[in-house]
Amino acid sequence: MISQLFILSPRGDVIINKQFRLDVPVKITTEVFFRTVKFWKDGDKAPAVFSEDGVNYVHVKVAGLFVAATTRKNVSPSLVLELLHRVAKVIKDYCGVLSEDALRKNSILAYELIDEMLDHGYAQTTDTETLKQRVFNEPIHATEDVGKSSVGGATPKKYGFFSASVGQFGSGAPTSAKRSAVNRSVIAAPQGPDESSGGRNEIFVDVVEKLNVTFASDGSQVSSEIDGSIQVRNFLHDRPTIKLALNEELAIGGRDLGAFGGPGRYQGYSAGGGMAVLLDDCNFHESADLSQFDVDRTISMTPPAGEFALMNYRAAGEFDPPFRLQTVIDDGTPYRLQVTLVLKAEFPARNTCTGLQVKFPVPRNCVNAHPTLEQGSAGSGQQHAAYTQADRAVVWQFKKVKGQGEHVLTINVSFPDEASARASKKECGPATLSFTIPTYNASRLQVRYLQIGGGPTGGG
Repeated sequence: MISQLFILSPRGDVIINKQFRLDVPVKITTEVFFRTVKFWKDGDKAPAVFSEDGVNYVHVKVAGLFVAATTRKNVSPSLVLELLHRVAKVIKDYCGVLSEDALRKNSILAYELIDEMLDHGYAQTTDTETLKQRVFNEPIHATEDVGKSSVGGATPKKYGFFSASVGQFGSGAPTSAKRSAVNRSVIAAPQGPDESSGGRNEIFVDVVEKLNVTFASDGSQVSSEIDGSIQVRNFLHDRPTIKLALNEELAIGGRDLGAFGGPGRYQGYSAGGGMAVLLDDCNFHESADLSQFDVDRTISMTPPAGEFALMNYRAAGEFDPPFRLQTVIDDGTPYRLQVTLVLKAEFPARNTCTGLQVKFPVPRNCVNAHPTLEQGSAGSGQQHAAYTQADRAVVWQFKKVKGQGEHVLTINVSFPDEASARASKKECGPATLSFTIPTYNASRLQVRYLQIGGGPTGGG
């Protein structure tokens, strides 16, 4: 199926390079791949699948690392993408974290895992529990690199003004659990005081949501969607049965609307309001027992070892976003555009957002862009703004943002002539936000309790 599997660092350094079929020029494929991804046409980001010189390249980006495969065969792209994600997941399960440092320290373990997962380029098994019987190398403790997952796209840059906060699952989850307890190998034993929890029966459950919201220039909401998942990282011994309960007032798609007043009340029970939590669709892990789910919204299962998504869901109904961004562009001054960004934090005041980054693209033909923070605003010392010429964008970063606050940024964009300023007005934006808000989710989906064998062990 695939001819080669390799993992590259963000700089393009080869960390793992496994050959299977010897039908591609393995000595240059990594260079061709990285050069193509880095210098894609017109400065856009490279797609997840592309072809160069008769070789098909398929890749994902996980934790800042490129996980890629090459083949000359006409294979299913979605199949290879899923395989690459599972390879990355298994390596993370066994190394504890997926980072450049972890892979270099555990390269022998990584090659052993790849040899067991793929035979002559064909997938054999990607089950963490099954591989325990075939893998004999012990992991070496390593540090975690901050990064986010994407398919065929670039990982959001960290501009270094403030350290970003990434949750325990590396994708915006809360940081309430001790990092060393969560980021450990599924086969590691305790090695000292810092890893004293390595031998405990532990399971971590988190609700992680990604919001896609489009605002008009006046801050009104044009479209909105929630892509969420219930992420589980399992370190329980002897594979006990667990029972997990969600909101009792949970409605999924059209089939459950009758219980909450019928289709005519759809908007009244959207994902962001009303008494019910309404999801458009969802899917569950293959080990989930849903025999009681329609009765009391409980899920029973014997969880596999390591990290997995118990439930993926989507909600496209209107909800209250945690942030609202208003943009005002003034072209009254010759040779210049003045852009004012008004950012309102609409989540509860008891919550605190960490690692907020607002990126606002400016026109390509501008000479310079000078951002100015509002003087005397609350939390002004917790924010920083700068223009990055390489990206043609102004990056506005916050260390911490409390709920119910408002922040203002003014950007003066200079142009070589007056005509360019007027013509480039429509090229400003759109702004993108990336952030983490622990213990807050827009859909209001909650884990009521988690039961391991006996009684409930906790909620959330």
